[in-house]
Amino acid sequence: MMQLFFRELGQGSRNLIIIHGLYGSSDNWLTIARLLGDEFRIFIIDQRNHGQSPHCDEMSYTLMADDIKHFMLQQNLDKAIVMGHSMGGKTAMAFALQNPNLVEKLVILDIAPKSYGGFSNYAQITNDHRAIVDALLSIDPSQHHSRSSVDKALKDKIPNNMVRSFLLKNIGRADDKQLYWKLNIKAISDNLTKIMDGLDEFDAAEEFPAEKAVILIRGAQSPYVQDEDMQQVRKYFPSAQLADIPDAGHWLHAEQPDIFIKTVKYFLDS
Repeated sequence: MMQLFFRELGQGSRNLIIIHGLYGSSDNWLTIARLLGDEFRIFIIDQRNHGQSPHCDEMSYTLMADDIKHFMLQQNLDKAIVMGHSMGGKTAMAFALQNPNLVEKLVILDIAPKSYGGFSNYAQITNDHRAIVDALLSIDPSQHHSRSSVDKALKDKIPNNMVRSFLLKNIGRADDKQLYWKLNIKAISDNLTKIMDGLDEFDAAEEFPAEKAVILIRGAQSPYVQDEDMQQVRKYFPSAQLADIPDAGHWLHAEQPDIFIKTVKYFLDS
């Protein structure tokens, strides 16, 4: 059983679990969590092979959904609102399908249950995930003295500044001052096909109850979720609503935090 690293904040009476995406961590969600903390008791987790959570060779949505279930058992949570972004959204969907009784409401952020195997991350502005992972594998941070030195080494392979600065948040400094990747890049590389896969691998324990509220919130400028994807979403989650965040791409919570918070609160309070 994996003991996930997590951050807890907020004073509310309802539990909210936030699940980050690929290459992300709980750190990325602290600002949003603070803005929701008056209404909810919030748990931001680091998924396996990310942030400060343990490393493991195996990585699939079935396993990552199980990680969330074990986390809830460890924290004595009998029910929670589950919100996941990108890869975390797929983990959230898998978890909800396997454990509908543990879910109060489900919030899926800019991801569909389809396969993204041939899809480029961050739309047209960067390489695909295989290129990103290969670039990260090619760098040994311990051979560098600073984050900016690693940044320089990655620049040719990952030319987009925003993408690089996001990835560089995954560099840690050990007690002996050496830099290292917090990500388990080898495991991510070995399991990348599974991470990009759709939800077809899931056998829902039971049909997700139509009376339980589900929303998919997407960035209006993000290509990740197309209108036609909602047909597949509703196959799994009959009650799923769709909401757009204007002037936002895949990083909707970072690009339009105020509108994002309003949209989430409106859905959770209704």
